[in-house]
Amino acid sequence: MKNQILIIIVLATFSSNLFSQENRSNRGWNDANQTTYYMGEKDNSLNEFRSEPYPISDVNNPDNNNWNDAVDHRTKAIWSDNSTIVSDEKTGMHTFIPYTYVSEDDILWAKRLKKLVDVRITQNHPLYFPIAVRYDQYFSGGSGELLNEVANGLDARKNLFQILKDAATTINPATGNSLVSVYNTSLTRKFTQQEVIGDRSNTKPGLFQKVETVQEFDEFGDVVDEFDILSEYESIDIVGYYIEEEVFFDKRRAKLDYRYVSITPLVIAPGASNFYSGSDRNVKELGTFYFPEVRNLLANHKVFPLNGNLAQRMSFDEFFHRKLFASSLLKETNVYDRQIRDYLPGRSLDQLLEGDRIKEQIRRYESDMWNY
Repeated sequence: MKNQILIIIVLATFSSNLFSQENRSNRGWNDANQTTYYMGEKDNSLNEFRSEPYPISDVNNPDNNNWNDAVDHRTKAIWSDNSTIVSDEKTGMHTFIPYTYVSEDDILWAKRLKKLVDVRITQNHPLYFPIAVRYDQYFSGGSGELLNEVANGLDARKNLFQILKDAATTINPATGNSLVSVYNTSLTRKFTQQEVIGDRSNTKPGLFQKVETVQEFDEFGDVVDEFDILSEYESIDIVGYYIEEEVFFDKRRAKLDYRYVSITPLVIAPGASNFYSGSDRNVKELGTFYFPEVRNLLANHKVFPLNGNLAQRMSFDEFFHRKLFASSLLKETNVYDRQIRDYLPGRSLDQLLEGDRIKEQIRRYESDMWNY
């Protein structure tokens, strides 16, 4: 009896090892790709997290002198803030998580909402900071090369506006077009490259530029000359974003779902001193980005968490879809095509309460459908 049990144990162990080897070959196992965390060993010593020696690779070894010069640096690179946590999940070009397919026939109810994201609110600071962005290779000016910093943010921590602006003003040499397109507010017209980048020779501002008048004074303090120059809108100028999303009820999944439609950076309007004048917003829109077109860009840039915990870092795309930002509702689709401030003028508190009422109405709709 004991011999039979021993034979069974030996056979089970042999089968397990054979299955493991088969599984490896079927998956095309490659130690250079199947990493957990790079611990920096240079010899054939064993990693405490691995049972095999870690491969020595110019691409996958940040201690190697060729690390920054490797062509494959774009797909295997260290984090932008020079942390030592490097894994397949945290490096390289990522694709965003695709939406669940929804048939139009299954949409029982839908509304489009317009929201304001005020970056001065503490909860929205991950979208606003850092204000000063340091680049290793990227040079601004409208004719920048297609480099890591623009496409995937591996070499620079950037805020949301800098991500969008860099992509809109950087030309892809392969196509001759900008990495992302910029549209008007209603998404009915795409701005040309000239409209986005501007023309410094003729002092014609682009979407992300403004005209400033510079005066020259003589020794007595009198103005002797004045001329216009173009200056760039910087991250510090951003006060918020307009975000449009569609909320709908999918009867097949019995779920209230949403899709982001667009995002629009905002700055204080020329001549205005404050964000608000009473209950009216003194803002200028810096073009509108179609959200599905920029998802891949947002998926490759990391948000720095408010609590400073690197383990909680996520992409901007995930940040938006987890709704980790604070916003106020400005408009819902209605027959009059009006915003809340149009029928509650000069009443800021009532406008906020009306926005909360609409949000609660949408939440109750889903609850009522479940009860139904």
